[in-house]
Amino acid sequence: MFAAALTTMTPLEVILFRKDNEAFRAVIKIFGVQIAPHVANLPPMKPRSHSPATSPQFSPPLPQTERIRWSVTEAAGIDFHVRRLDSVSGPAPGNKAWKLQFHVERAQRMHQPAMLTFGGAWSNHLHATAATGHALGIRTIGVVRAEAHELKKLTPTLQDCVNWGMELAPVSRAEYREKHLPFFKAWLRDQFDNPWIVPEGAGDALGTMGCQGLISSDDLQRPWDAIVVSAGTGATAAGIAIALRGESHLFAASALKGVDMGGLVQECLESALVDGRWAGEVMENVTAWNDAHQGGFGKVNAAVRRFMQQFQSETNIELDSVYTAKSMMKLQSVLSLPSTQRHISLRNGSRILFVHTGGIQGNRFRQFSKDKNAP
Repeated sequence: MFAAALTTMTPLEVILFRKDNEAFRAVIKIFGVQIAPHVANLPPMKPRSHSPATSPQFSPPLPQTERIRWSVTEAAGIDFHVRRLDSVSGPAPGNKAWKLQFHVERAQRMHQPAMLTFGGAWSNHLHATAATGHALGIRTIGVVRAEAHELKKLTPTLQDCVNWGMELAPVSRAEYREKHLPFFKAWLRDQFDNPWIVPEGAGDALGTMGCQGLISSDDLQRPWDAIVVSAGTGATAAGIAIALRGESHLFAASALKGVDMGGLVQECLESALVDGRWAGEVMENVTAWNDAHQGGFGKVNAAVRRFMQQFQSETNIELDSVYTAKSMMKLQSVLSLPSTQRHISLRNGSRILFVHTGGIQGNRFRQFSKDKNAP
């Protein structure tokens, strides 16, 4: 009898949720019950609403890459190109569209689509999330690193977010540092009716995998000698590194002071690939520039402003003051060295691609500061 029962034992895999709303898998084996083969082979049920067949899609086309004549690269004997993510049309210009695309898809599959995420008063990430939610009909909540009284006068970035329907939730700096902890995320889910939580900057496995789309088949068929990209969470650099398949050397210019960007990129790789050895192999073609921050994250000194003006007047390309301007300044310092003292992929005759990650909206900071301090 027991042997006969074993022949009809059917495993059933289910998803359960703990009290903190974290999901985990369980396999239940049911004796004496057999699922009909034609039923077992049916595709999984689709959500009752917002299915991929009816939901708006969010996957922007890769913009054209422009050959740029810049005096610095011309003098260094470099064939220089810029991939203009800043020129992407749509709600989230820059790299944010790619970092958010899988989070958007996940949120769209929810019964009540909603995304909650984190950022400061000038966050490109909050700005892009709010714009995307507005365009696709997804509710958005922004947990802002600020005291409530600091939001009495909104920055242009946060004002845009509010105009696009984002709910702002200010938290103290101490609370903000706990944003990654399970109990804090559980509290946020409870407070805001269980939204899909996107980590700050979408710097996780989903953000990393989305950024693979920043590399095209042409990049693999005719590889660049070097690719330079700004880095904050490390997810964009990690996604690009995976997609390159070792065909080009990648330089990740850190916007953060006192941070090992190589370590952050590797963490993103390991999270996305779930394979430490594979991540290590990818990192063999990645170099982190940890000294590209020009004094610290968000600090914009006179030298940075002068460089931005000079670069734009010469190339007609606007850089942002937090990421791309500082990355370009680091590239300039490297290319000022004699060719033999540079990395082999940056020597005379090399083809270099700079990935412009956008963030131009943050350049309003300087004018806002003047207006705020005006009598």
